[in-house]
Amino acid sequence: MHPPLLLHASPALSQSTSPPLSLRVVTFNIRYAATSRSSNEKPWSTTFRAQQQPGLCRAPYLIAQLNQTSSLENSIPIFGLQEVLHTQLMDIKTGLGPNWAHLGVARDDGATRGEYSPILYRTDLLRVLYDETKWLSPTPDVVSYGWGAGIRRVVTLGVFEQLESGGSEKKKRFLLANTHLDHASAQARTEGIKVVMARIKAVRETWGGEDLGVVLTGDFNSAQGEGAHEFLKDAGELEELFDLANKEGKVKGTNRLTFTGFRSGSGSGRGSFIDFIWVGLVRDKKWTVQGYEILGNVVEGVYISDHRAVVGDISLVG
Repeated sequence: MHPPLLLHASPALSQSTSPPLSLRVVTFNIRYAATSRSSNEKPWSTTFRAQQQPGLCRAPYLIAQLNQTSSLENSIPIFGLQEVLHTQLMDIKTGLGPNWAHLGVARDDGATRGEYSPILYRTDLLRVLYDETKWLSPTPDVVSYGWGAGIRRVVTLGVFEQLESGGSEKKKRFLLANTHLDHASAQARTEGIKVVMARIKAVRETWGGEDLGVVLTGDFNSAQGEGAHEFLKDAGELEELFDLANKEGKVKGTNRLTFTGFRSGSGSGRGSFIDFIWVGLVRDKKWTVQGYEILGNVVEGVYISDHRAVVGDISLVG
């Protein structure tokens, strides 16, 4: 497989004497390991037999894409994934290597049952200062449903600090939140994103206030101009990375849809744009964008997911 074509990070202009912190942020709904599968959907399995027969399963191809995407010199990779069952999480971490760890718990029991919305990060590049998982409901501290949601939904948050700053300068910190909003209830999506933003604000106040840059990744089940997406845009706290990159001519490739299903011909307009990276807070002008791309989800003839990964190259300045 060929590595994805992405714009490489370039130095950001800043009045600060400390170098920018360059991140490669990925949001990707990997599709849970379903036992009842759609047409064109391969099983997840990473068994030895499956890996010896190319095209038999999704896992090796999806993990290979994550590995390729994480390789960018002078930039720290960090992933917000959705629909990840425990066995899939273990497979992905094994495939990425021993330097990778995750934040987050499964939504059905606060441990390992049900889907995670995990954050995966490099332990040799980032230190975790704080993390939490909250449920998108009126009772976010306990396993729960909210506002007519079809299933339980969560947000995973982490406060990260770079391990090396390249000198004596203060190490940069940032907050990354990752979520998957409900598919069944528009109210659950809108109220759920309010919970997400409330947790971002609370954690930010504790861990750096206006000095803490924010990134939000996720499958929003809400297209541009709809429900949760419109709420975030109107709130003015975060800015969607595609919009930022598009204004600056930094969107790479031709894919503009992130959900395609396991369907042939999906690249010609069938699907939707519902997976996003948001950055902010905009008032603080902390982030600059170097590149953005929606990757393909068909690798060597195999649909690796019914979604496409979204990749953003950004730098934290100041």
